[in-house]
Amino acid sequence: MHGWSPPKELLSADDTLSADRAYRLITGGTGLVWRGDFHNGKQLLAALKRRITKQKSPHAGIAYPERFHLVRQSRSQQARLLGLLLIPLAENFQLTHRRAPSVAVACQAAYSSKGLRAVSRAPNVLMPLTELIGVVSAYEWQRQGLPVAALGQHIYPRHGVFAPTRHEYLDLVVQTALPHCAQTALDVGTGTGVIAAILAKRGIPKVIATDTQAAALRCAKDNMAHLGLSAQVEVLEADLFVPGQYDLVVCNPPWLPGRAKTALDAAVYDPDSQMLAGFLGQVRAHLAPNGQAWLILSDLAEHLKLRSRQTLLALIDAGGLKVIARHDIKPRHPKSSKLDDPLADARAHEVTSLWQLTLAEKL
Repeated sequence: MHGWSPPKELLSADDTLSADRAYRLITGGTGLVWRGDFHNGKQLLAALKRRITKQKSPHAGIAYPERFHLVRQSRSQQARLLGLLLIPLAENFQLTHRRAPSVAVACQAAYSSKGLRAVSRAPNVLMPLTELIGVVSAYEWQRQGLPVAALGQHIYPRHGVFAPTRHEYLDLVVQTALPHCAQTALDVGTGTGVIAAILAKRGIPKVIATDTQAAALRCAKDNMAHLGLSAQVEVLEADLFVPGQYDLVVCNPPWLPGRAKTALDAAVYDPDSQMLAGFLGQVRAHLAPNGQAWLILSDLAEHLKLRSRQTLLALIDAGGLKVIARHDIKPRHPKSSKLDDPLADARAHEVTSLWQLTLAEKL
């Protein structure tokens, strides 16, 4: 699931294991198979996290982008260490631990679209406890929904699909004037489908939403059904575009250049800015006369020295596009004001923009 190599060895662990010894074992590469009380296992995980984060190296004096790469590497190593606390699941994703919750429904919801049905029939599946907690949390969002003020309704995320917890960019989608008499729109890389839903709610009669991930496609389709928009929004599997020209084409690509290591990473990291470059390089062919392309992008990559503003403008120009307007908004998410974040100085200057683009007169 994470591309991690197997532990050097496995050791059975229960409530008699101290956090200090557990820490020594996982830092030595030993995987701990938890067989004790379930809630004690979660407490052990929290204790291990405290010990791991105490060991992190200071990065404040290091310049970007080196600091960003070191911070990301450090967080990846921390996740790998915490992932060595493993929990065994019996057949059909059942837990046999004392005080264990029922997780079968959450696991089935998470893995049914990923070709892992056979896993549910195998006894003694080992899963990182961090992964299981994430699966259960994702299922609660899927079950209860996530309120989206810009939509005036709930969106129901799925495990492995990036949830729209940052709402400021959605405010830009609501507030920016639509192209005159827009009849068609294309939402590229739809994820949960939240942008496609907003465009439909704003009155565009036909919206097509594309994605490449099976979980995202299923999530978006389910959300359109929840919102009563299935007749108005069509969800299709496609790498960026589907044939045709549209009055509006919207893309909210991953904001940071970098290698994606998990499905959720793919919503944040865009290897070599491939999706950004692909969208800007190809969208011209999919714009109707007087149509617009909306690019929704944070400038955090610029503050982290991962990509320059000049590079972005060059991509826009190379795609035969020109800027009509740019609408900016400051982030409201907690990380933007978290002073102990080693990237806090960059986040403090972050701005999210909706770039309104149209066809340049000449290529």
